[in-house]
Amino acid sequence: MKKLLSIAVLGLILSGCVKGFDGTEPEPVPTPEPTPTPTNNKATQEEIDANVVKVFGTTFSANQDWSSTKKYTVSVTADAPMADIVKVQILTEAPYFNEDARVLNEAEISKGQTVSLTYDCPSEYSDLVAACVDSKGIYYVAGFKAGDANVKFTEPAKARTRAAYDLPTLPDPAGLKMKYKNSYLTYNAMRARMAGQEGEEAVIDPWKDSKWDNERIWMLSNEGGNGTWKVEKSAIYRDVTITDAEKQGLETILAALGGKKGRDGKYKTMNLNTIRTSPVYELTKNYLVADGKAPITVSPVQMLSTEINNSSVYYYYFNPNELNDKSDEEQIAFIKNLPKFKCIDSKLTKTASGIGLGVGDYFKVHEYVLPYFGDIKSDDTNDVTVQSFVIPEGYYVGFMFRKNNGKDWADSFSTDNDAISPSKGTAYKNKSYKNEDNGEVYADGRLNKEINQYPKFSQATEKGMLLDDPRAAIFGANQRVYLMFEEGTDVNFVDIIVEINGGLKEVDAAQEIKNNVYTFCFEDRNLGDYDMNDVVIKAERLNISQVKYIVAACGAYDELYLRNIDGKTLNTTTEIHALFGVDNLSTFINTQSINKSELPSEVITVDPSFSFTDFSKQVYIYNKTQDYDVKMSQTGEDPHGIMIPCD
Repeated sequence: MKKLLSIAVLGLILSGCVKGFDGTEPEPVPTPEPTPTPTNNKATQEEIDANVVKVFGTTFSANQDWSSTKKYTVSVTADAPMADIVKVQILTEAPYFNEDARVLNEAEISKGQTVSLTYDCPSEYSDLVAACVDSKGIYYVAGFKAGDANVKFTEPAKARTRAAYDLPTLPDPAGLKMKYKNSYLTYNAMRARMAGQEGEEAVIDPWKDSKWDNERIWMLSNEGGNGTWKVEKSAIYRDVTITDAEKQGLETILAALGGKKGRDGKYKTMNLNTIRTSPVYELTKNYLVADGKAPITVSPVQMLSTEINNSSVYYYYFNPNELNDKSDEEQIAFIKNLPKFKCIDSKLTKTASGIGLGVGDYFKVHEYVLPYFGDIKSDDTNDVTVQSFVIPEGYYVGFMFRKNNGKDWADSFSTDNDAISPSKGTAYKNKSYKNEDNGEVYADGRLNKEINQYPKFSQATEKGMLLDDPRAAIFGANQRVYLMFEEGTDVNFVDIIVEINGGLKEVDAAQEIKNNVYTFCFEDRNLGDYDMNDVVIKAERLNISQVKYIVAACGAYDELYLRNIDGKTLNTTTEIHALFGVDNLSTFINTQSINKSELPSEVITVDPSFSFTDFSKQVYIYNKTQDYDVKMSQTGEDPHGIMIPCD
């Protein structure tokens, strides 16, 4: 769980940090003229107190604590169910689609071994993540509380995984049928057929010549099933329950992606770039690949959309060889007109879950299976029977999220049920295709161009979504697959989160996570201006035995030296201005903008028990001009040295 830094520390962050929270250059902050100070630095406490009031407008409480970081040690056992393990890490958050996740410490380790890791935890985090990492860079994560003595991966591993997934006996396929009369044109098809017709508003013009004309949704007849699997609301499902291990796993994996709050301006926004450039999207355009060995099942595990009662999830599949020798335009047209099969009735599951609309609790009450109906086409007019519960190996499986504003679907069509083209003189009964609350969105972003131009949905582009962005984020975590849909305009990708299991080829992708940065800011004089940029040092804990220090800025006139760093480049004998190649002590360096491409830095070997919070080991500054040590400020003192646990 995150909480805000204290207002006092936050104010100093704004004036002292060289870069902003997002890594961009802040607006230049004018550096005030240095406060005149006795050269021997013999200011009295009364003079110091008066100067504090002059600068801050107040004095500091005797209880003022400048530390926003706490040291912990945890024992980590690398017992995740992975073929190999090369290291373990302590993370601030789960890494999936999350550029905010940071490494607090790591150690090289083999499967089954245990290691003790000391880490410095920013006070905004009470829930942390441990990770086992294999030789491919794949992560297996487990949640724990800051301050816990040990963490293992055996408990999360109790949750069912894609690799070992046994289902109860499925129904007889012969009793599961779809009738052509129960298939209907999608809103995309309706809009495509109406676009450009005389008298129609320009609002549906994006669908003109869009090649959507024949897309249909197909739904099972509500018959068949057995003692375990029900056929209801045109879908095949069974009742399931969620275990404590599964719920904890969901908490760990999904919390940073929206969790129980969603992602908005008050929390943090979803990073669209990580979705549109994800390995699954770049490789297959967000299609999962069937392994041909087992059924594929989907289970909703969270629903945050307030319109979930009007929504359903559909799937479709195809042999990717069908796209061979087709142009990009022809490939998209082919996919658009594939039949889409209903797999999740959101209202059914929402009602069964007992969770109110918009409440982000994690649950699992239904598991839906995805049958294979053969390679039928949207314009097939014959009734269809389930051919198998295993989709052929190598087939691509795609997903569509659909909203219909709570109307009974049949009421949207003309009485002949086939939604005859307007050119034949038949209009759609209630013109629901014009309702901007109705529509279909796709995990394959190439299919969203028209809907992302529609009045209501186009608001998503104001929040960074491109016209051809995917409306779903797909990723692998802990040997399971997760599908997160964005059906509207807030771009938080938590409208429905679905766990996918069974007959899929691996989608787990390597993660690259940055180390957490700790910024040390110093005020070099007793009677200071407290801009905290007289010396700015950044530090990263690279692993159990290495720390990297970077001297980022120097805004002081005095002769200054580092302490508690004794390397070849960064040491106690080289003056800090000289580290930047500057001889003139009156030169300010990087206090308003970065003007040196390579900042002076060095990797230092440390003891495994090292912590940035240990006062005796913390970097500090010796002001030779004033004959004065500038150390981290202690409780109740005015701030001459503070450590901020961020970049």
